Amino acid sequence: MRADDAFLTRIAAVSRRLKSETDRRLRAYGVHAGQQFVLGCLWERDGLTPGQIATRIGVEAPTVTRAVQRMTTSGLVRSDPDERDGRRVRVWLTRKGERLQSVVPGVSRELQEDALSLLSPEERITLNDLLGRVDRALGG
Repeated sequence: MRADDAFLTRIAAVSRRLKSETDRRLRAYGVHAGQQFVLGCLWERDGLTPGQIATRIGVEAPTVTRAVQRMTTSGLVRSDPDERDGRRVRVWLTRKGERLQSVVPGVSRELQEDALSLLSPEERITLNDLLGRVDRALGG
């Protein structure tokens, strides 16, 4: 690995591994990687618009729209026109989506613990701080 691209190569590899492992662990519950963030928003406040969800999780609205379509097909959520503004859509949890609240957060915590298992508590804090600084440097 060349020194001038080591960071980008490493961060991309870790990101791919985390996404793959997240997908593997959540697939048993009918959830794909990334959908846990949509579910998390709806567990906090059901009936959000795709735009509101996108803002809360820091992605573009079309990304959420595609996720919601897939989640609707798999029975995790439903979307209905807003009662006051028919041009807007609101996303609601189904019973299946509600039930996953007892499972998915634990799967995510376990994955996080596994991923950070070789780091001390101090290193975990430092890593989180450093990643936050990298994010801010890129405009986040």
